[in-house]
Order: sequence, then C-alpha cells, then structure tokens
Amino acid sequence: MSKPRTRLPSYVPQWIKRRVEVNVYKLYQFAEETGASLSSNARVLDAGAGEGRFRPELAHTRYVGIDLAVGDTDWDYGNLDVISDLVRVPFAEGSFDAAVCFQVLEHVPEPQQVLREVSRVLKPGGIFFLSAPQSWHQHQKPHDYYRYTSFGLRYLVEESGMEVKSIEPMGGYFWFLSFQLQNINYWLFPSGMKGRRWTWPLRALFGLTFQLILPLILFYLDPLDRVQDETFGHLCIAVKRKHEHTD
Repeated sequence: MSKPRTRLPSYVPQWIKRRVEVNVYKLYQFAEETGASLSSNARVLDAGAGEGRFRPELAHTRYVGIDLAVGDTDWDYGNLDVISDLVRVPFAEGSFDAAVCFQVLEHVPEPQQVLREVSRVLKPGGIFFLSAPQSWHQHQKPHDYYRYTSFGLRYLVEESGMEVKSIEPMGGYFWFLSFQLQNINYWLFPSGMKGRRWTWPLRALFGLTFQLILPLILFYLDPLDRVQDETFGHLCIAVKRKHEHTD
C-alpha cells in the first residue's frame, strides 16, 4: 500500500486538499496525464517504484515495477515485480514502450548510469516521464544524494540518448512557501510535546492558519511568480532517439 496523498483530515473537501498539498499537486496531475497518454498494450517500466504509489495511474498498461527496496524502512515492497539496482536492470535492450521515474533520481548515487539504463531498455521512440526535486529536505537517509535544476536534468537526460520534449516546474515561490509554512507545527511542537494539553490550542491555531488558510491563499498567488526558479522540482518528458542509419 502506498502512503496517502494528504496529511489533512478525511472530512476536509477534496478540492481543498488538492490545493493545500501543493508538494504533490503537480506530481499526481503529471502521473494521471502520463497514464492517460499510454495505451493498454504499452509495456511500462516504473523505475524506482517504491511501494507502487503511481501504479493505479498505470494499472491499465503492462506495468513492471522495479526498485532496490532500500527506501523508507516502514514501506511495503511486497508488490514490486522486480527487486534490482537501477544501474543494472535485468531487461533486454528495447524491452519497454515507455518508462516513468518519479521522485527517484535524488536517491541514486549514479544518476547518469540509471538514465542510460532506462534509455537502453526503451524502444527507439519510446517515451520517458521523469520528475525530480530541486528544493527538498533530506529524506530516506542515507539514500539521498542530489537535487536538480532544469538545466541539470536536461543535460543528464540528453547525455543518456534521449531528446527532451518538455521540462516544467512543479509550482513556484508561493507554493514552495506554502509547504514550508505547513511544517511549522512539526518544528514548534516536536512529537514529545504532542500529549501536553497546553499545546493543543496553539497547535490548533497554527494548524488552521499555516496548514489551511495561508496555503489556500498562496495556492492562488503562485501565478504571480512568472519565473518559477524557486520550485519543488521539475517534470520532464523525453523520447529515446531513434537509431541513425549510415549509408
């Protein structure tokens, strides 16, 4: 089972959840659009599938989930199809019509090798959907190595034998600020203080302010950031170059 998309209570309307949880808003939209673009006959590699949280969006395809299974210690890797290092995936060249790699590239020490392996197992003309963070806290420690600008992603992808079709940011400054503010209770009231009654009113006030009201306002302010250099990360679509034939 994958973790829920949102930390908000179940009674909060879905339209509010989607706008508050900006750290996954664009990512899940991207995953849904990816799934919708792929046919049921497409063989799809989920490189770094983890618990398979994006498997539902790709369930209609011939899905193959692969991961080294060394991420969060409390994750369930029981639904993986293959457990393997991504620098040496056990598939023949040109085995897949498409591949996805969502929020994985920061966790591999040799990202260029991973992308070359993805390119190798894609058919010529096969499509690759990638997301990677630019600004994020350290997580899944010690397996957390890199952060990526759009220029760094483009370089790595194109050096791997693929042509970048698009790169877009996952929101701008105001979404990034929203997520940082939503974490305020975790810093002001560590887990050891949650049971102390005197903190309840403050936690409720800060939660309402910084985890609901301000995030909703900041969601709609994000278009004011036209540059969007301060972003969670980037979404990339690339295509494996077709083999060039010489006379």
